[in-house]
Amino acid sequence: MKRIVTLLLSILPLWVSAQTEDEIRKAMEAYDYETPITLIAPASGDSVLTPLRAQALKAMSRHAEALKEWNSLLHADSTNTKVLIELAECYRLTNRTQDAALCYGKAVSLQPANKFFRQQYIRTLLASEKYEAARDASHAWLDRDTLSATGYKFLGMAYEGMAADDPEMLGLAFFAYNSAYRRDSLDAQTVAHIASIFVDNNQFADAVDVTETYRLTDTLSIDVNRLNAKAYCMLKDYKKAVERYEALKAMGDRSFTTLYYLGVSQYVDNWPYGARENLLEAHKKNPMDVNVLYYLAKSCARSSWKEEGVAYMNKAFDIVVPTDSMMTRLYDGLLECYRFHTKADPYEKIEVMKEAYPYTKKYTLFYQIAYIYDHQKDYANAVHYYEKYMALVPKNKQVALDDEGNPIPNVDTMYQKARRRVEKIKVEDFFRNGAHDDYFEPKPIKVEKKQLK
Repeated sequence: MKRIVTLLLSILPLWVSAQTEDEIRKAMEAYDYETPITLIAPASGDSVLTPLRAQALKAMSRHAEALKEWNSLLHADSTNTKVLIELAECYRLTNRTQDAALCYGKAVSLQPANKFFRQQYIRTLLASEKYEAARDASHAWLDRDTLSATGYKFLGMAYEGMAADDPEMLGLAFFAYNSAYRRDSLDAQTVAHIASIFVDNNQFADAVDVTETYRLTDTLSIDVNRLNAKAYCMLKDYKKAVERYEALKAMGDRSFTTLYYLGVSQYVDNWPYGARENLLEAHKKNPMDVNVLYYLAKSCARSSWKEEGVAYMNKAFDIVVPTDSMMTRLYDGLLECYRFHTKADPYEKIEVMKEAYPYTKKYTLFYQIAYIYDHQKDYANAVHYYEKYMALVPKNKQVALDDEGNPIPNVDTMYQKARRRVEKIKVEDFFRNGAHDDYFEPKPIKVEKKQLK
């Protein structure tokens, strides 16, 4: 009897566990995710119940907690690909793409033949903008499978990402996309990438050809249709562009570019009412876009909203022409850049200071201009700008005064330094050249504008 009782007591926990697992699985099937979250202990490391709790947490978008669950299992077995992939997915959903790439990369090393793992690994590398690593991973895929259209497509995406720093990479990207296209001409993403390169390179007829060929089998790809429509617009076939963009709208596409190019195409095709409707919607998405305001204003002017047309065009002017306060800020910033740019051309600095004065009204700029001329031994211009500076200095700032209004000994102001320098230049010039009347007339200079380096 005692043996029977002992046996029953040993079996009871297993029966209770089985009963709990059955209850949890039924709750999961009924989308009752709170039940497994409540019943299963956090990060217990149980190989059966912990995955159920992690899946429930993920379903409820509690990804940080789900990560703890999967990591508790990984400690026991770091080679468990199921856990690695689930971890990677949680990392991806929380925008931790680099961590996701590490998990996918480890899964690839454990199962090199698994194409899904390779695909997810390269996708996360691309999402992390790790383009060189994505290129290498794509080549590793193609070393195993030279017929993979997906491998070549990812290779093209990697090279296209690298083209931001090295434009020559764009040629390699096109070659890779072309290789993918030859293996699978029905992949919408590949066609869209090829068409995009054509459009960016002003090869609009080529873009139409490749997208129209694709449309023979699929007319529902948003990306392909957008590029097809834009190519027609750039070719000035506005009727066809309107047709394509209207079809995109019918499919639910309300993107800024679709609304903008549809509006422009309608305006040029002499339908200002339709143009105004779409450009208004584009304007709401990007109120500061000058091109939208330009065509919106013209569409209003050619329809029933003349007053609105004037208002929109004035708004475009307000955006394009900066205010005096903005110009002041920009010149202050530019002068600061020149202050740190010690190797800049001195006459270039002078011209910037002259341009800045009408906005900043800082008369100390004339002292700085004079100082640069002086340093360049251009004494005529130096004297002119020293004197121009001195004429603008208020009397209460010409001499350093204490709180009682008495001059502070041994403290020189810029005004006093400028006055002494002017006197010295004139005396030195008298002994060198004798008396003359026109020496200190400022001499104009020509300065070619250069960009800051």
